Amino acid sequence: MRTRVWLTSVALGAALVAGGTVATAHAASTSSGASATTSGPVVPFAYTDIGTYRTLAACQAAGESSIYSDWFCRKSTTTSNWHLWVNLNS
Repeated sequence: MRTRVWLTSVALGAALVAGGTVATAHAASTSSGASATTSGPVVPFAYTDIGTYRTLAACQAAGESSIYSDWFCRKSTTTSNWHLWVNLNS
C-alpha cells in the first residue's frame, strides 16, 4: 500500500511539473481545507481516495491521525460508506 501511495505521488508530481499549474490552481480554489465533509461528484485533481469507512466519525478520525494536512471525507454515492480523500502533496 505504501508503495502504491508513493508511486501515485510520484506520478502526480510529474504531472504537475509537466504542466499542471492550471490543475494546481484549480485544486487550490476548490479545496475546502482539513476536516471538510462534502458531497457531490467532483473531486479535485490533486486528491486521492485512500480509505473507506463505515461512519463519518471513523473517516474524520482517520483523517486527523493521518500524515496529510489537507483531507476531506465524502459519502459514497453507491453505498453507505465514507471515503477519505487526501492531497498527497500536503
